Order: sequence, then C-alpha cells, then structure tokens
Amino acid sequence: MNRSDRTIRTANEGDLADIWTLLKDILFLDRFSQDLIREKVFVNPAPERMKYEMIVSEAGGGIVGVMQVVRRPADRKGWIGLFGVQASQQRTGIASELLDHALGMLKEQGVEEVEVLAIPGNYFTPGVDPRYTSALCFLEKRGFQRFRDCVNMIGRLDEAFDVSGDIKRLEDAGLTIRRATVADGPLLDAYFSLEFGDDWRLEAALAMANDPPALHLALKDGAVIAFSAHSTQNREWGFFGPMGTSPQTRGLGIGRVLLQLCLNDLRDAGHKSAVIPWVGPIPFYSHHAGCTVERVFWRYRRHLS
Repeated sequence: MNRSDRTIRTANEGDLADIWTLLKDILFLDRFSQDLIREKVFVNPAPERMKYEMIVSEAGGGIVGVMQVVRRPADRKGWIGLFGVQASQQRTGIASELLDHALGMLKEQGVEEVEVLAIPGNYFTPGVDPRYTSALCFLEKRGFQRFRDCVNMIGRLDEAFDVSGDIKRLEDAGLTIRRATVADGPLLDAYFSLEFGDDWRLEAALAMANDPPALHLALKDGAVIAFSAHSTQNREWGFFGPMGTSPQTRGLGIGRVLLQLCLNDLRDAGHKSAVIPWVGPIPFYSHHAGCTVERVFWRYRRHLS
C-alpha cells in the first residue's frame, strides 16, 4: 500500500467501532470499552474553550490509522491525543502523514505549542507509557521533546475508610465537611477563580454530573477551602481526582479525609481499586490510602515555528 492509496478525513461517530477496534488491538497495556473511547474522542467537555477533531487514514474501505487533534485557541496551545496505526500497516508512513496533517491544521489555526495526550479534563493517559516504545521513538524522531515525567498510582479498595472521627474533629474546629450540591456553583466559581484555575473548575463540574455528585468539600465560614473529586472521566477505571487544599489550611488532615471519602464512594460503586492519575505528592497517597505507583508516563511537547 502506498500513499496514493490512502486518504485522510475527519472521523464521525459512525467510525467509533472501527476506531475502538484499532486502538484496542495496539494499546496492549490498556483495557477500555468502546464507551470510554467515545468519551475521549467525541465528547468535548468544554466546547466553548476547546476544539476537538479526530482524523483517520483510510485505505481499502477501512480505517488504518487514527490521530486526535485538540486545540485551545485562547492560549494558542494544541494537543495530539490518542493516535495509532493498524499493526499490519505500521512503518508505512501512515503515522507521519497523519501527524503532518495534524500539525498543519494546528499551525494554520495559530497554535504555537503542541503537547501529547495530556488533554485538560479528558485525557486517556497524562503522557506516553515508555513501554509503547515505538510511539516515543516516533515522537522524538518528529521533533517532540520529553520535558517531564509523571505517574499513576493505584489504590486497593478492599476495606472502607472510617472517617467519622476525623470529620468530627474538623467540625469541632469550625469546618464543614460535606458532599457538594448543585447549589454550590457560585461557591465553586469563587474558589477556583482564586485557587487551581479553570482546568480544575472544569473537572469539578464533570464530577458534579454524577448522581450523587462525585465531589466532596471542606468549608470554613461558608467558603470552600478544599475539595476532592472522582469519576470526572474514565469512570470505568475508578478514576480519582483532582483534589486540592488552600495553602493556609494545609496540615489539618483535611485532604486525607476528602480523599478517603472519595475512595469510599468508588468502593460503594463496585470498584475493586482506584486509579490516582497524574500524581504529585506520592507519599501522601501511599501513607493515607496505601496506594502504589502503577505506571510511569513521559510527557512530550513540540513548539511550532
């Protein structure tokens, strides 16, 4: 098969089954449903800020390669999301053709920097697992530079956490610990405008879309001072996060309580384990929830001249 036999086009939801089958066959380290791929590729959680497109390479009446292209016009940033080529068609130039097309689109639309996989609010993984060695070799050959590493942790949910004593202690100190409600929108807007920013405000909104809301709060004098969320995306994996505590109220054990409340939710929903993605404080999760590092990811980016 040569280049003249292939065409690149924008995918639609009618292509979902073929896209899922292709990715399932090549992403051998991951297990995921068709619904999860639909969420990644065709569900844009912030259409007012983010623009999504999935391009596919087609030959012989079938899809032989895929590449997700995402951009955020306000800060001239783009992302290459899920990508891959049918195993039997690898090393035939398909990935390069898709990347050339994707980078051309992004450059034409004013994007100055492109990152790989770490799409705010809707990422499959926060970077490239180096065991997908052909992917990282491809990216480095095409000018992407590794700039940071990150990890996912996993926590077993064999036993529920008893947080009753800690909640009473915090309430005796004048704090309120509770699940968020739909009426908390203004409180959350105020909090995230001061702490953590728009990307985590989006994830808090995604947590609120669950029933009951998958967001727990700590409040002082009626204002949010800490939060912990789960099931914002990748729900079938028992996905935790994000969580954060205002700097002036750290050290009181608030984060531990909110974390454990979320893990109890995931256990109640039937999950045997929880994925803690894109972890910052590894010792915190290890000490307070027995979590262990499960996967390491390399983050890549490229500047467009």
